Amino acid sequence: MINLDVKDRKILFHLIHNSRQSLKSLGKKAGVSKESTYYRIKRLIKNKIITDFKANINLIKLGYSLMVTFYRFININPSIKKEIIDFFVKSKNTMYVSLIEGYYDLQVEFFLGDPFEFEALIDEISERFYKYLSFQSSKFYIGGAFYNYSFLLNETVNTTEPLSWRWGQGIAKIDDIDFKILSELSKDSRMSTKKIATNIHSTVNAVSYRIKKLTKQGILLAYTVNIDWSKIGYRWFHLQISLRDYSKKNQILNYIQKNPNLIRYFKHLIIGVDLHFTFLLNNMEQLRNIIEDITTKFPDSINDYHFYSTFKIYKFDCMIPKLLNKRNPIYTEEYY
Repeated sequence: MINLDVKDRKILFHLIHNSRQSLKSLGKKAGVSKESTYYRIKRLIKNKIITDFKANINLIKLGYSLMVTFYRFININPSIKKEIIDFFVKSKNTMYVSLIEGYYDLQVEFFLGDPFEFEALIDEISERFYKYLSFQSSKFYIGGAFYNYSFLLNETVNTTEPLSWRWGQGIAKIDDIDFKILSELSKDSRMSTKKIATNIHSTVNAVSYRIKKLTKQGILLAYTVNIDWSKIGYRWFHLQISLRDYSKKNQILNYIQKNPNLIRYFKHLIIGVDLHFTFLLNNMEQLRNIIEDITTKFPDSINDYHFYSTFKIYKFDCMIPKLLNKRNPIYTEEYY
């Protein structure tokens, strides 16, 4: 485990919230010079704490939804496991791939856009890996909130208003140039406007205008970083709760969202899971303390709960595979 000082933690915190801001701006917030900020970021990259710089893209506004699927391995060996993971990582129709610990072994999140491509992918998975993968469950995200990583600043309460999203937003119209800009930013959110313009054979002014437009449309939600949290002593822990007293849902949500280690809250289109929380914690004991605290605070409200943890993330990329078109039957004329 690599220990970070306060200034490194501040730089990570502010990169998570806006990885496209200038070194001068980052340095001012972290209390160090521009030159020191540059050096510290380079060191975080060299130590593989920062894995890449990403754009957070609102795929709902582009006509996509997201399905998370859980699998268990059967008759598995290391080479087959690697083949399976590589297959999902290379697929353009997956956003997220990770190994997990708990009842399941593998978590894959699929882009749901072109139904024909998705059907073909599911058929290929079933035919190719039926001896080694046992499908367990799937669920659809219909909303959620992203919290502010306040634990990095040693703050004891998460009080900042989260970044929220929901299913059913109006679809925004973008063209091929917009798509290319999103693709470039998804590769490197710190890429300069000039370099983006060069890469897509456009002008700086045109790219700058379109980035502002994509932000105003709610398509470009944020610029952030992917972090290997295990390098600095953290792991993802996921807690799913089913309620006995549904009227207490908002009270429980309001209580838990004050936790500084709460990172995400999801709403699913699934029966039996009413609340889904993701925490970044140092160990399992911290999660057990959270569970004990919740069940003590709301003793007659929770019917059941289960949890799992993320062991290793292989892919986390919000960039959609392509622009959907008229031949796609899930689209409405609103897009055109």
